[in-house]
Amino acid sequence: MAEPKHTVKTQAGASLQEIGVRKRLNAWAANHQLVAVETLMRLLSKPLSSLLTWMVIAIALTMPGALWMALDNMEQLSGRFQASGRITLYLTPKATEEQGQQLSDRIAALDSVANTEFIDADTALNDFRDNSGLQAALDFLPENPLPAVILVEPPLGIEQAALLRLIEQLKSYQLVDSVQLDMAWVERLQAMLALAERLIGVLGVLLALAILLVVGNTIRLAIAARVDEIRVVKLVGGTNAYVRRPFLYTGLWYGMVGGLLAWLLLILCWALLNGPVADLAELYGSGFELKPLSAAAAMVLLLAAMLLGWLGAWWSVSRHLDHIEP
Repeated sequence: MAEPKHTVKTQAGASLQEIGVRKRLNAWAANHQLVAVETLMRLLSKPLSSLLTWMVIAIALTMPGALWMALDNMEQLSGRFQASGRITLYLTPKATEEQGQQLSDRIAALDSVANTEFIDADTALNDFRDNSGLQAALDFLPENPLPAVILVEPPLGIEQAALLRLIEQLKSYQLVDSVQLDMAWVERLQAMLALAERLIGVLGVLLALAILLVVGNTIRLAIAARVDEIRVVKLVGGTNAYVRRPFLYTGLWYGMVGGLLAWLLLILCWALLNGPVADLAELYGSGFELKPLSAAAAMVLLLAAMLLGWLGAWWSVSRHLDHIEP
């Protein structure tokens, strides 16, 4: 009787030594790969119900994605809007063209200035003559009444306090006679951009909660349909992590495919709107082009969809798995 016992111990010890860390990691990775493929095949075996869930997630992601794309295009237009909020410097009559150009270059070198443009008195008079319709009256003037002008464009998003400091600095130059700024346009532009960013944030949070609820409820129904299977797996020694894994991959697939469909919907929206927007811009003599969602933004949208799908599945499984016992 002693020899058989000794043989069993030797065999058991040999089998335990063969299962090292590397083999365990390989087995763990192989199991994850198998579960990922099986869960995807399970979803594809029920295309109608899976497609409905994917479309709900895609539509929920498309709305903040469309606002994000609109905000990017608003920032593209901001350079044109910024021209309406630029600072106008009227130079003294004794300022020469050379002095005005030097002052313009000096102001352009300031950190709080994005761009400057110098317009001499003759050019200003010619522009006024062409646009005012008073050519005959202007011909009777003995001399040019218009001063030279420097147009100063502050950077987009500059704070009001910094803008006021810039105005005081511009007033201190000797050749500057007066300074004019349309503050209303600057404030309106900043308010619109801030409102758009806040709207994207609020809508994104609400729709993220909706995606969590949709995925969580879908996983809950999947758990309810596999209660007997889960009990059998637990009865033969399956851990909660082992049982939880297929449902987590299911939520991940829901988020990934939903994110890809949302990206396709955004491309479709861009394709449908690009032509009319280009025609409208051409009528106004503008070179504006509607830009699609950038690759970086699309990647963020996809990763966010995958994370939300995984979190929704984890939340649902954590709530219901502990209540299922063999």
